Amino acid sequence: METRMTMLETRFDTILPTLATKEDLKGMELKLTTTIHHEITSCTWKMISWMTAVVGMAFAGVFYVARYLPA
Repeated sequence: METRMTMLETRFDTILPTLATKEDLKGMELKLTTTIHHEITSCTWKMISWMTAVVGMAFAGVFYVARYLPA
């Protein structure tokens, strides 16, 4: 029984220092939140740019058809 306890204690002593603390988790949460907000903002502006380009091309196509093609 003593040997089993010693093995478990040794195992816990090697594992416990590698676990994250509350401070570690708080820092990771802050970094992750900042990264997510940055990526969402970046994707939003890309979507706005694409939609503006598509609407502009559609408008140009309709203008061309209405102006230059015979009815």
